[in-house]
Amino acid sequence: MRIGIDARPLSYQLTGIGFYLKFLLDEFQAIDRTHHYVLISNTHVDYDINNPNWSKHEGGCPGKLLSTAWMQSAAPAAALRLKLDLFWGPRHHLPLLLPPGVKKIVTIHDVVHLLFPETMPPAHLIVERMLMGLSLMSADRIVAVSHATREEILRRYRVKPARVRTVHSGVPLFPSPDAAEAPLFQRPAAYFLFVGTLEPRKNFDRIFEAYERIQAAEQGIHLVITGASGWKNASFIRMLDGHPLRPFVHLTGYVSRGELGLLFKNALGLVFPSLYEGFGFPVLEAMMSGTPVITATVSAMPEIAGGAALLVDPRDVGQIARAMARLISDKDLRNVLVQRGRKRSDAFNWSRAARGMQRIFQEVMST
Repeated sequence: MRIGIDARPLSYQLTGIGFYLKFLLDEFQAIDRTHHYVLISNTHVDYDINNPNWSKHEGGCPGKLLSTAWMQSAAPAAALRLKLDLFWGPRHHLPLLLPPGVKKIVTIHDVVHLLFPETMPPAHLIVERMLMGLSLMSADRIVAVSHATREEILRRYRVKPARVRTVHSGVPLFPSPDAAEAPLFQRPAAYFLFVGTLEPRKNFDRIFEAYERIQAAEQGIHLVITGASGWKNASFIRMLDGHPLRPFVHLTGYVSRGELGLLFKNALGLVFPSLYEGFGFPVLEAMMSGTPVITATVSAMPEIAGGAALLVDPRDVGQIARAMARLISDKDLRNVLVQRGRKRSDAFNWSRAARGMQRIFQEVMST
């Protein structure tokens, strides 16, 4: 079997879907020495191949803005030349003009464009609206990363339930921090951590309001906000720049995986009351790191947390604040959450996810 994979998430700075793809591919390389895999992207694929049955098909069209057009126009011809049997789109979309004999699988991580369109950059929103529905219609199988995402797909699109499978992701691992790499900033002795792109769906404004309400700074507890710069956050940053608590709030931007692992490991707790998540990697990354978690009662977060986190209504600042205050004052609660969290994170691993995906590959090829 010759399998083509949309590898564009590996061509740019890695975020959630990029890590999802990288760790799955690592497992595929280790467990499958039979089938042939081709990583397809509009530009250089930053991924190391150590399996002799693997190769790359890289276009000469760098830049995210043109990557969708390249995939829709160039990938079908490449699929024909490469004699692909199956094409997997790990990021919501498929090339719509693939040759008729090529089987198709698409992974859906969320349906933000339907539930919270106002939180998305316009260009990204347009692409999701144009391609996701058509990709779902053409796919032989649809993979959801959580049961919650699967239910949203079935609720929002006319697809048969038998075509939609759930395959939980694993937990992105952290490398050892590079001793030669200077820390981005001096970590405070005590801090709450938020991890995610600074955009409205992540609820950063209510996190800050809850932090302010419990007067954590007076107890020497800081707030560290880590992630890509995002969008629709200018008013929040302006407010923060003039706020008395500004010395206690750290906007680190994107950090290396080694640095992020240290931030998780040393945090008093992860505060992650997102308005919507299709999966929620930071919840499991914190649990794996031995860090208590506060997350939301909505979408996939209760499913992923599995009773090992404090759950709050993400729109209720009071609930977020009370959960933060409990983590500060109750050492026994922190210890219980750490123990439960480590056990919960063990239930999610990339080997199981990769074998689940390969079963779907085989199933599609046998129909």
